[in-house]
Amino acid sequence: MFNSNNDFGYKIKSLQAATSMLLRAGRGNMGTPTPLQPKKSLILYEHEACPYSRRVREAMTQLNLDFESRPSPHKGHVYRDELKQLAGKAQVPFLIDENTGDQILDSQAIIDYLFAHYSKKGSTPSKFQKESDGDNASISNKLASVASMMRGVKADHPKMNEARGKPEQPLHLYGFEASPFCRLVRERLSELEVGYVNHSVAREQIQDIGGFGFRLNIGDYQPIKGGKRERLMKGVMSEKLQFPFLLDPNTDTQLYESKDIIAYLNQTYG
Repeated sequence: MFNSNNDFGYKIKSLQAATSMLLRAGRGNMGTPTPLQPKKSLILYEHEACPYSRRVREAMTQLNLDFESRPSPHKGHVYRDELKQLAGKAQVPFLIDENTGDQILDSQAIIDYLFAHYSKKGSTPSKFQKESDGDNASISNKLASVASMMRGVKADHPKMNEARGKPEQPLHLYGFEASPFCRLVRERLSELEVGYVNHSVAREQIQDIGGFGFRLNIGDYQPIKGGKRERLMKGVMSEKLQFPFLLDPNTDTQLYESKDIIAYLNQTYG
C-alpha cells in the first residue's frame, strides 16, 4: 500500500481517486443550491469503499444534504458494533433520520426515502433508481471501489481505534462526493474510524466546475445568490472556496489541502 505522506504515493492515490470519479461519470458533482436540510442531522453508517454507500452519498450530493458520517469499515469497532445493535447486522449503508424516527437499510430504500422527504419534487430521478437487476450496484460502481484499491473498506488498526474511541466532538469535512481529493480524506477517516459531519458543497452551476484553482468562468467568480456556496463563502470559509476543508473543533484546527489533512489525521488520530 502506498504511503500518502510520500509524494509519489500521494500522486498515485490521487490518480486512483480520479479514476474512481471518471468511472462514476461525474456523479456526485452537481446539486441544488437551496437544499431542504432537516433540523436534526441525518446519520449515516457507511464506509468509503462500499459501492452501496457511494450511491447514497451521490444522492446526498445531488440534494446537497449534510449528514453525520459514522464510518463502519470491516474489522472496526468504534461504530460498527453500534451498527450491529441498531440494525441487527453489520450492513452498510444504514440511515437514521431523527426528524422522523425512521431507520433504513438498503441503498435504494435510503435513496428513495431521501428524495421523497428532502427533494422539491418528492420522487427519485431515473439516474438514482435501481442500477441493475441484481444488487443495486452497477459494474462501474464496483470498479470505482477497486480503482481506489478498496481503501477505506477495512479499519487500519481496530484495537488502537477502539482504545482511542470517538472524538469528543465530530470533525467537520466540507466537500463533495466526486472530488478525488475529498475522497482521499474520506478514505483515511474511514480507516481510522473517525466520525465527522460531512458538509455537502455540491457544484451549483457551470462556473463552479474546475480544479487545481481554476474554474470555468470569465471574470471574478460569483456563487449563486442565496445558494449554499454563497452562504459558506460569507461564513465559515471566509471568502475562500477550496475543497476539501477540514475543521476539527477538538483542536481548533482548520486545514485545506488533502495531503495536509491526511498528515494531520495520522498524527492526531492514527
